[in-house]
Amino acid sequence: MLNLRASSYATLVCATVVLAPLAGEAAQTVPFVGCASDGQQGPVAAPKGQPKTLDIDPAAAKGLAWYQAEYSAGALAPRGWKCFSLYGSSGTTLAIAPTGALNDASQPIAGPAVVLTDDSGGTSGRFDVAKIAARVFAGPEKAFVASVIAEGVEPKGDFPAGPYPSDKLTYKTPTLVEFATPAGKDGLGTADRLAKSALPVIGLAKLVGPADGPDLYLLSVRLPATGADLGAAIVSAAEATLPNTSQ
Repeated sequence: MLNLRASSYATLVCATVVLAPLAGEAAQTVPFVGCASDGQQGPVAAPKGQPKTLDIDPAAAKGLAWYQAEYSAGALAPRGWKCFSLYGSSGTTLAIAPTGALNDASQPIAGPAVVLTDDSGGTSGRFDVAKIAARVFAGPEKAFVASVIAEGVEPKGDFPAGPYPSDKLTYKTPTLVEFATPAGKDGLGTADRLAKSALPVIGLAKLVGPADGPDLYLLSVRLPATGADLGAAIVSAAEATLPNTSQ
């Protein structure tokens, strides 16, 4: 998902994984980690920020930090990982991982990582939005998907309708779905930066904005088996903090 957009966020400051409500959630403070960026307007330094307070499990909070770039939304990920964001006219991608060339979008990430992508339905990002919407959203967004296909820029076969066969989907609202992609399978979890691997991927897809040109947030979380218990907190925090309107 390249040609990424610069859109300023003023105050956005497994093993087997089951996405279920976390027991004992309460306000917890985690460190802020600024992430450097690069894109259409050139390199951007990592922002400085204050620790982030979130309603998450206290035990999980001890192993997590809040990562955010200048033009991206933020996300939780394990402490001590590195991060980098790419931005441009079609959206932003924030990649967080312990290793790897995070500044190279052409390189799939094979190991553990947390990736948060924001694609704009009003720009060239509409193609990526439509591909995910065709998979998991069957409301008024269907007309948007049809209009993108009708442009003829990409073949209709690039927009298959219906979920990936191996994915487990849990709808929270008509425009917010949690997913689990099993290890070694194609799915929403491998639709962006993550390559298939021996570890499963969990996450969410969320549409915001008008149905005729929505933005898409896609969060993909792949953790090592020893840290898989942090996944539910990462997804829960994203649901609580991602915008509900286009930015």
